[in-house]
Amino acid sequence: MTEAALLVVKQGVGIGVLSEAARQLALGLVWAGLPRQPMNEPQVNAALKALLADAMQCLDTDHVELRRWLVDAGWMRRDGYGREYQRSNEHEVPEHLRGLAAALAPLDLAAWACGQRDRVALQRQQRRQAWLDQQPAQARPTA
Repeated sequence: MTEAALLVVKQGVGIGVLSEAARQLALGLVWAGLPRQPMNEPQVNAALKALLADAMQCLDTDHVELRRWLVDAGWMRRDGYGREYQRSNEHEVPEHLRGLAAALAPLDLAAWACGQRDRVALQRQQRRQAWLDQQPAQARPTA
């Protein structure tokens, strides 16, 4: 999960510029955060917008592009009319992604991503404090 942790703490990540492995990881994370029940287009759009606003805020895309990536990569199915969308089951994703799907399926994406961002923020704060502690008293910023 190290690669996933590094991904969710970034900002402005474009799906199209990621390597294939990183793209599938990003899509798999989104997949893990999707509801398991069938959704109509407004429902799937709302679910994707919510993920992009919170757990997957690292991605620089919109819900429409993300929905297309998910369908094209096999992480999500839709009916022939585009009226119903369904998160693919673990055994329905392409065979080469099933291991990733199995690892991500139990993930509480929102809580996990928040925890990763909190961890990085704490590390930054600790590094800053360590740096401040090494500065002479008169050179320390006040604030």
